[in-house]
Amino acid sequence: MELQTIITILISLLTISSTLFVVILQRKTEKIKIIESQLSQNKYKAYYEVVNIFYEIFKNVKNDKRLNEKDLQSKLIDAKKNLFIYGSDKVFEKFTIWLTESTSNNDQLENMKYFLDLMLEIRKDMHHNKTFITKSDIMLNLIQDRIVHKEFEKIWR
Repeated sequence: MELQTIITILISLLTISSTLFVVILQRKTEKIKIIESQLSQNKYKAYYEVVNIFYEIFKNVKNDKRLNEKDLQSKLIDAKKNLFIYGSDKVFEKFTIWLTESTSNNDQLENMKYFLDLMLEIRKDMHHNKTFITKSDIMLNLIQDRIVHKEFEKIWR
């Protein structure tokens, strides 16, 4: 065989193999993106459950409604399970601290501090540490009273 023919065959083989490599790489990249997207969606749902539990409690307290303890326990168990599977380590840790402190500590102001730590960690995880909201901002949003908010800040210092 001529040298020219050998070179042409080698170039053709290299072209085919590099094309196959690119196709395989694109497929793997696409699979990774799909998995990451699914994980992100499940993480969002898990975080939403936790925040929603708090706001349901908050709404019931504001409306002087009694909480359905069994329903709340069921939601908390689901939230625990989903945070264990999909939540970041830091969010899982803050959630556990909030739960353990709220069951062993009767100081509601102290419990609120742990909850705000959890909310802030969720925001950091969802926004890749690019959130500028603070615990103080979240608290002000919840209570909507700057004077009371200042009193809380004094207590927490």
